[in-house]
Amino acid sequence: MIITVINQKGGVGKTTTSVNLAYVVSKTKNVGLLDIDPEGGTTTSFGMKRERKELPLGSKSVNIFNVEVFPAHLGLLKLELNGDINKIVNIIKEISKNFDILVIDTPPNLGTLAVSSMLAADKIISPVAPQPLALEAIKNLDSRLQSIGKIAIAYTNFSKKATNLDLKNVKFVNIAVPQSRLFIDASRLGVPASRYEEIRTKRLKISKYFEELAKVTLE
Repeated sequence: MIITVINQKGGVGKTTTSVNLAYVVSKTKNVGLLDIDPEGGTTTSFGMKRERKELPLGSKSVNIFNVEVFPAHLGLLKLELNGDINKIVNIIKEISKNFDILVIDTPPNLGTLAVSSMLAADKIISPVAPQPLALEAIKNLDSRLQSIGKIAIAYTNFSKKATNLDLKNVKFVNIAVPQSRLFIDASRLGVPASRYEEIRTKRLKISKYFEELAKVTLE
């Protein structure tokens, strides 16, 4: 299964979702995590640096915490500007054959790489922050999803209360992940917050949110 995490609005927790979802699911599944965002947020969240050279998509990966992470690299910029969507879709599907689940973290836009990742996806997840600009962005995403015939699952980030909008191709679930200092500390250390939480405390909260999201997604 290919799970694409997308939102053209930055700062809504897209990378956090990709990283923690992949880590939680890796406890029971063979999981790959493809960082297709040229900025490389997922790459740094696993303690790596973005490759300073062009690589073929999916040609390099590193296993960290039982997740096979495909780091971002400079070649993604060329694909974003001049890549062929059909070719990228096919490459993503080939990469996914090696895993039970392939999670994709996308750029904060609806460009070539993001659209390719949505077209390749079996499931699409969109984290939504309860902010005016973020809510407007999810409406735009809904329109794009309609144009390509895809459905997305949306959940609420940075809030104790779940958001719900009546949209055609974005289906909101009753999951809300509140803000936590653990996300900031984990990002600074280069580990998934759910992994960091396991080390720091016996009372797992963050992991439970992403376990719930995984359950809804994999149904």
